[in-house]
Amino acid sequence: MASILLVDDSGLFRGAAEEVLRRTGCETLNASSGTEALDVARRARPQMIVVKASMARMTGLDLCRVLKADPAFAKTPIAVVALPGTEEEARRAGADAVLQLPLDPEAFFAVTRRYLQVVPREEARAAVEWSITFWRDGVQYSGTIRDLSRGGFFVKTTARQPVGARLDVSFDVPVENGVRTIVAEAIVVRAGRDAEQGLGCRFFQLTAASRQNLEECLKILALGDVPA
Repeated sequence: MASILLVDDSGLFRGAAEEVLRRTGCETLNASSGTEALDVARRARPQMIVVKASMARMTGLDLCRVLKADPAFAKTPIAVVALPGTEEEARRAGADAVLQLPLDPEAFFAVTRRYLQVVPREEARAAVEWSITFWRDGVQYSGTIRDLSRGGFFVKTTARQPVGARLDVSFDVPVENGVRTIVAEAIVVRAGRDAEQGLGCRFFQLTAASRQNLEECLKILALGDVPA
């Protein structure tokens, strides 16, 4: 199993990156400072490192320079997550890839796939027919959620949205003691056509409570025991 070290002192991209990495089965390591990252990297030897450029004390660029000067990490791919306009500086520091804030999940997944040859895990999908409400830029839409999994879902809807659009979504799921509401942020990864009119979406952000409710719901669906 490949391991990836995420170095983020303020949590700006860590949550989004962890959601993406759940799709690949990669082990995620975390550090909240450059010095901590050096300790973790030397102990665990991750196959890839992702670091925020601007951090207190040892910046992400300084960390990149230190690691690339170490023969043990000279060939380890390092992706720097930076504000627009700092790409050239990150490349000079030795970055193999530069990603922008806010982190785009699909761009991050593409970089991970390029350097580690990872592929998305096949996820068991549950066939459902539930109402869902979603919003984009404050405009409300509705549809029917289908093919629900831990990673995402397909929503049957006439509301057209571009691939890459971020949606705020809300839908109810059955749990052991009744019904709970999943509140999440999702990203459109596929637009259905013709008879399959709708949107294929990946979860981008889930609260801890929503993820727990989703897991419980999928467990119930796998057993074929859906509460009335």
